Amino acid sequence: MTANEVLEALRPLGEEKYKNLLFRNYGVKEPCFGVRIAELKKLQKRIKKDYQLALDLYDTGNYDAMYLAGLIADDARMTKADLRRWVEGAYAGSLPGTTVATVAAGSPHGQELALEWIESPKPLVAAAGLGDA
Repeated sequence: MTANEVLEALRPLGEEKYKNLLFRNYGVKEPCFGVRIAELKKLQKRIKKDYQLALDLYDTGNYDAMYLAGLIADDARMTKADLRRWVEGAYAGSLPGTTVATVAAGSPHGQELALEWIESPKPLVAAAGLGDA
């Protein structure tokens, strides 16, 4: 699957009520379809691990796609540059403290980056280092 194909698969799964909850309570912003995590996990089972697709999905800036990227990322292949780019793009919701933190923790660079991020003056980057948003 390509990132565009995944986005097209995600679009009809979005729920306006869930999207509004993400916006109101977690600081999520557009683009976002409002796809529930249970639905993202169903896609994860179909896709399995896919390093390049995870990078491409995260780069879309779509919150649902970014979350899914963390579920399908091949942690062992993630470079420091990949993870640093992801943490800078982790703007809200579960992205910093869960998506990025989990992928980083599974990578060979997890401990080093966590120590770096914890010291960041940017609260969301520090949250990624702590694994807690």
